[in-house]
Amino acid sequence: MSLTGHTSLRFVQSLWAMEDLPWRGDRFWTLEEQLGQLVEAGYHGYAVDLGASKAPTATDLTAAAAGTGLTATVMAFVPDEKTLGDALRYAATIGAADLVLCAQHHTLDLDEAVALTTRWHGIAAAEGVRLELETHRNTMTNDMRFTAALAERLPGQIELAIDLSHYVVGAEIPSTPTAEIEGQVAALLRRGGSVQGRVASRCQVQLPLHHGSSEPWIALARRWWRDAFTQILRRRPGTDVVFLTELGTAPYAMTDAAGVQVSDRWDEARLLREWAAEEFTQALKESAR
Repeated sequence: MSLTGHTSLRFVQSLWAMEDLPWRGDRFWTLEEQLGQLVEAGYHGYAVDLGASKAPTATDLTAAAAGTGLTATVMAFVPDEKTLGDALRYAATIGAADLVLCAQHHTLDLDEAVALTTRWHGIAAAEGVRLELETHRNTMTNDMRFTAALAERLPGQIELAIDLSHYVVGAEIPSTPTAEIEGQVAALLRRGGSVQGRVASRCQVQLPLHHGSSEPWIALARRWWRDAFTQILRRRPGTDVVFLTELGTAPYAMTDAAGVQVSDRWDEARLLREWAAEEFTQALKESAR
């Protein structure tokens, strides 16, 4: 959606989040049908997670996406430079200019983390790919406080893909965070490059959005999205902002006793987009102050 003549909130959907849809359908959508649904729903692009069990080959995805007009983003869990190279070759094949990287290099040494991220960012840039480091559990950014310190030491051109759901559940953050937690989150948002949409609680990474018990966590997520948008708009005025809807299939999605997912993730992605658009409108006003 375009909210000014210069700045747009661009919606991207994870193909991993398209797995096992439609909800309670007779059969699941094919890759071509998934992409068709994204076009019909007005998405600007898709993101392919190379770690997903059903991730398509680059050749198959290129063929399926031809003529859709959708932009492409690659998401990858990367333990070493060989894997990074594989992800960049995949990106080149599908025409992706963006790589969201989950660094599977575990260190508590900030100097080492800065050097590694900077080197990998440079490798991607040499291939014409913009790299963002994602805030994700069980990766180098697992700990919120370590990542906040890392963010403040990274070179200015390196930005974070902000997914705070991992910290809410991973650090058991309460729905009314402490001032210390808010300070750590603010440090992350100051280096945000894009925002990922998912609502978590301190005990579950992905809540069903129609449950009344989810409301405090929805309010918290929306406030942080607005703050993230505001920071990005202030740092990069006049540029587009990406919001990625990423409501994953089970085990991210909650299921009933029979193993059936309890909510329609495709419809919930629509809700996330509506909420993000509302918060983006507010962020535009706040960033102009």
